[in-house]
Amino acid sequence: MIANRMVVALVLAGIVGVQAEAFSADLPPGTLVTKAPASVAYRWTGCYVGANVGGGSGRTSFTDVRPMLASPLDLGSERTSGALGGGQVGCDYQAGGWVFGVQGLYDASDLKGSHQLVPGPADPRFPNIYDLSSRMSWFATATARVGYAIQPQILIYAKGGAAWTQSTVDYAVTGMGITSPYAGAGSHTGWTAGGGVEYLLAPNWSLFAEYNYLDFGSTTPTLQGNGAAAGFTTPIQLTRRIDTAMFGVNYRFGPLGP
Repeated sequence: MIANRMVVALVLAGIVGVQAEAFSADLPPGTLVTKAPASVAYRWTGCYVGANVGGGSGRTSFTDVRPMLASPLDLGSERTSGALGGGQVGCDYQAGGWVFGVQGLYDASDLKGSHQLVPGPADPRFPNIYDLSSRMSWFATATARVGYAIQPQILIYAKGGAAWTQSTVDYAVTGMGITSPYAGAGSHTGWTAGGGVEYLLAPNWSLFAEYNYLDFGSTTPTLQGNGAAAGFTTPIQLTRRIDTAMFGVNYRFGPLGP
């Protein structure tokens, strides 16, 4: 029985081969016969490393919380803005159209702002001038993300998780002709949420664009005095929130086959 099936298979293969040769013989001399390229099965499962660039803006609020004050002193707020750029690593797993992943990101940034508050509300007879500025030099995030491939090459996703940053602060009080400058830095821990779209440009390369909101809550660094304020310290409470938009590229390791 098996021998009969083998004979039939060989006969069919011979017929197909003869027909193919006959078709090729009918083509004009010099005609190049090529095979149709195999379609690429795009998959999101795998790990990646990449780079990003973008910009951000936000608001930083300042409050003088020295214990000697009867109540915290509102020092106003400022708009911060600047450029950012860095890299990210992560891994994804695709189940049907859904894609689940984790990602770590670190960006250098130059988000800064400044403002002046005058007169000081402490004593209208001796108004103080408050000059404040801040700068966020880096931030990092650790997030989970979930997305859906609306087409094999196009993924829309949402992400969220923890965020960290550090702010440098310059604070100067001018009163009765004397300027007392202070400076310091404070670390912040907060959270982030955002989303974006990613496109598989090639089996191992993807492009993305995304928006993120970062909320670092409040922290209270102790600023060190300089000049006329040398030897003195003052605690300033910072409240920082940032919006970012970035574009980037990822290289995905291994073939994204089925």
